[in-house]
Parts: sequence; structure tokens; C-alpha cells
Amino acid sequence: MRKYSVYKIVNTKSMGIYYGYTNNFLRRFEEHTFFIKNKAHPNRKIMEASHKYHWTDFKIEEIEKFTLKKEAKMKEEELIIKAFNDPNYILYNEKIPTRSGENLMMSVEANLAKQFFNFKRKNSLNKSELTRQIFEYYFDKTNQKITWTDEDIKGKEKWHIGVRINNKLLKKIDEFSKKKKSNKNVIYHTAMELFFEKNKT
Repeated sequence: MRKYSVYKIVNTKSMGIYYGYTNNFLRRFEEHTFFIKNKAHPNRKIMEASHKYHWTDFKIEEIEKFTLKKEAKMKEEELIIKAFNDPNYILYNEKIPTRSGENLMMSVEANLAKQFFNFKRKNSLNKSELTRQIFEYYFDKTNQKITWTDEDIKGKEKWHIGVRINNKLLKKIDEFSKKKKSNKNVIYHTAMELFFEKNKT
């Protein structure tokens, strides 16, 4: 059962945005709404915005659900960092994750995910190390074609895989993503498929 929710608060007038996670989205929705309505939000940035804008200008939306708390937290941090680096948003989160790498939460098609965890277990690797090997193989040993699309992934059973990517590799992935005009998850699927084809046992 997926009981942890990642959610966002969006100020539709100023494009202010806040990300959070909770094990009770309805309760958090009601709490945030109460504080915004009463201009008394514990988050200073949201409180200041609530004095400037009407409470109906703030939309609170559930983004995704997770089974484990650490998965939800990783997704929250990923979204905060992304918004922090996006000039189109005013980030309301007051604490910005700062690390030597970045947490990524991938929604992986179930059959590929099973191969991932089988390979991980058989070779005594953690998820982040295996992901590093997958991407390095893709960039160094293949022609870097992208064989998956969003449509290939959409509607299929998916498993969440949370990994940590170091900044050097992350930069390479980001640059490749922009060059190919394709998102990280599609690239990840392609890289995984090629890696496991090469490493069939």
C-alpha cells in the first residue's frame, strides 16, 4: 500500500511553489489551507505570499504516492532542487538540499525493474552503484540511441527506484537529456535495457 504522498503548493499568480511529503495528504491539505486562509503559515515565504495574494490563488495538489518514507523524501528533494534551479519558479521551501550528488526517483517499467533488482542482488550492488554502471555503460559503450518513449512507459505497471547520482554523472545526463530533448526516465529505460541485454546470464 502506498501511504506516503509527495505534494505541491502552487501560487498561480506568482508561480511560487512549495514541495512536501506526508503520510496523510488530506490532513496536510487541510492544515495548509487553514494557515494560508488565516495568513499564519509557519513557512515564512508562504505566510508573506498569503498576505499579498488571496487564499484561492494557492493550489495544493498531490503529485505521487510511495510505499516507503525514504522514497517520498527523495522525490521531494529531487523536486525542490529542480525548482531551485528553475528561474520560472519562486521556491517557497526554506531548506534546500545541498549534497555532492542528487537523489533521483525513477518510475521504471516492471519487467526492467525486476531485472534491475535481480542483477543488483546477484552482484551484491546497491541501487546507486548499479545505476552508475548502467549510465556509464550507456555513455561509453553504446551508440546512445534512445529506444524508449514516454508512450512506451505510460500505462504500464511501474516500480519506483530511488538512486543517488554524483554531480559529474548527473551533469552528463542533464546535458545529454537537453541535447536529445528527452527526459531522464526515458534515457534511464533505454540505458537499462541495453545494459541488461549485454549482461544476460
